[in-house]
Amino acid sequence: MITRNEKPGSKTRDRIADASLRLFVSQGVAKTTTRDIAKEAGIAEGTIYRHFESKEALAAEIFMETFMPLSRALVLLEGDEGPVLDRIERTVGHFCRLFDEDPTRWVYVMTYQTGRQSKLPPNTPTPYTLMLKMMKEGTASGELAEADPDLHTQIVLGMITQPAMGIVYDELDGPLAPRAGEVMKAIRKALLP
Repeated sequence: MITRNEKPGSKTRDRIADASLRLFVSQGVAKTTTRDIAKEAGIAEGTIYRHFESKEALAAEIFMETFMPLSRALVLLEGDEGPVLDRIERTVGHFCRLFDEDPTRWVYVMTYQTGRQSKLPPNTPTPYTLMLKMMKEGTASGELAEADPDLHTQIVLGMITQPAMGIVYDELDGPLAPRAGEVMKAIRKALLP
């Protein structure tokens, strides 16, 4: 489940985090001001600083509290026994269920602090690194077609994430989990020799 870790805190802190999450997803971290957050949370702007050092620290904390449980779950799925395609299928199902549970948090964790600007601790497993590992394993064993593993990893991640974004943008009806089988069918076609 994509969720904040349970920490001792206040309802005000949670309201700030929830309001920030909605704003960060709808208008981006850079364009969201502490004034926007305070208004959305129904608090005075200075109250934010009693709970968080800065807007950037707030954004990073929301991300890490959400991302780290996801990373741990993906490590378990990737490390399961069995054929690579079965593990990819379980990963697809997991992503779809997470999206259905909390689309706003899912969008945030999939779009915040990625790529070269990432503030993840070094060697933190990500959806990309774990999928790449499975792609290389599947190619080496002959289970998957011989292909550029980096490119195929991006293609597969796109096949998983794009239907979710279609729901976010009202281009596709949800929920997503019942469609996981159809997504996996397309992935199999792209990856099989």
